[in-house]
Amino acid sequence: MDDKDLYGDFSKDEMDAYAEEAKQRWGHTEAWRQSQERYKKMTKDDLANIKRGADLWMKKAALLVGRPVTDTEVQTMIAEHYNALRTWYEPNLVMYRGLADMYVNDPRFAAYYEKYAKGLAQFMRDAMHVYCDIQEKKA
Repeated sequence: MDDKDLYGDFSKDEMDAYAEEAKQRWGHTEAWRQSQERYKKMTKDDLANIKRGADLWMKKAALLVGRPVTDTEVQTMIAEHYNALRTWYEPNLVMYRGLADMYVNDPRFAAYYEKYAKGLAQFMRDAMHVYCDIQEKKA
């Protein structure tokens, strides 16, 4: 796997900078420790498969933009998204809400989602918050 396959539209230097930023922000957390341990065990093929799967999921999610975020199919997709985080760490609803907000508030995340569909970042954020609300009511 070359850098383009691994990093997508980002350069190695940009990815290194993002990794350092993440370490500064979350390096003290259990989720950070889990993600680092899990990443170290992954092969290039594992990473390529994760990237391919994420791209397919994003294309499918993009088709849902415009539907109500409470729609069953939307919420099923969001549940898949939540569970996919377990590839890297064990999520919780507080973390998931924070991640949802980052999709809109951080221009880098927003740009990633918007390349799939206009409005996808906000759609994801709203759908993720609804997902959290539903899960909290079940608890």
